[in-house]
Amino acid sequence: SMRPLVVTARNKSIEQRMKHYCLFHRYATLVMSTNNNNKMCSSKSSKASSISSSWFYFIAILPLPLLLILYSQLLRSTIAPPPSDHGTGSMFDIIATRYDFINRALALNLDMGWRHRLVAEVVGSNGELFTKSQEDVKLLDLATGTADVAILLGKAAAKYSSSSSATTINSAVLGLDPSQNMLNVGKTKVQESDLTNIVTLELGDARKLNALQDDTIDAATMSFGIRNVPEKEQALCEINRVLKKGRMDKGWPQLAIMEFSEPGEDSGVMGSMARAFIRHVIPSMGALLSGAPREYMHLQKSIQEFPSPPEFVKLIEGVKCPIKSTEDDGEVQFFGRFRVKEVVNLNFGSVQIYLATPYLNKYVTE
Repeated sequence: SMRPLVVTARNKSIEQRMKHYCLFHRYATLVMSTNNNNKMCSSKSSKASSISSSWFYFIAILPLPLLLILYSQLLRSTIAPPPSDHGTGSMFDIIATRYDFINRALALNLDMGWRHRLVAEVVGSNGELFTKSQEDVKLLDLATGTADVAILLGKAAAKYSSSSSATTINSAVLGLDPSQNMLNVGKTKVQESDLTNIVTLELGDARKLNALQDDTIDAATMSFGIRNVPEKEQALCEINRVLKKGRMDKGWPQLAIMEFSEPGEDSGVMGSMARAFIRHVIPSMGALLSGAPREYMHLQKSIQEFPSPPEFVKLIEGVKCPIKSTEDDGEVQFFGRFRVKEVVNLNFGSVQIYLATPYLNKYVTE
């Protein structure tokens, strides 16, 4: 009566050994590119094969994060760190043709969703910026790069502008960037989107908007660019100068800045993972994909050194931009300032959208 039990146990032992053998065989197939023509393993059920394959892939990619961390440490030890002002137009000229692809890869294809949210915050969920305006709407996208945000703004203008017709749209989007190569990529994308009658791209610096007159822009955006500007207060004052004032009751922000930051120590498990991703995966993967390790070391460094959200809100609201009188004496009568209405947190606290409105503060002497 004990014999069937012995046979059953023996069969289970053989089956277990076969599973281990097939496990090793699949791992060798995956890692060493051997031919998967073993007949004993091919006879397994599809369900067992699927489960085993999942484990093999998991085991195979398990060392990847460690390898990326080691590679990022190697980069730091062998390449001189870039200066704080490295994020200029010339730097982006080097990586312009691969910029979009690398962006999507490093952001796990989430970055366009963030840009859609940025544009929705500015124009309104139903295009209120256009539909409630009694005049043409002029938008400014700074650090426009390859024009992702400018194109989204242009599409919103085409869809919602109340002054549009079948052939003419009077609302306009101006995208400025210090990198000519980035703009060249962006111009091609604008043409492919059939928005050349709405979106214009030009060389420009956020710190010197000399071509724009005071109080002429309805709303301004800047995505992942302010951290590359050494003189942030100067750029904010230039933006304040060109934005139309006295529209705080309209219900939408006139300035939207989207930027990375390192999640704090109290950001939980996902925030800690996002922080490790920024510190190690971005520079190593960016270097591997672009062949420009110094540029992506700068990206990680600029994020690490960027003010925390509370600190950046304080910086935005702390700027005092002198506005001189138009009279002959040219004395300062007002200060241009910003009031931050909201900070939208995305991606476990590693991305923020700062929504602000400009206003005038009367200059008072003691």
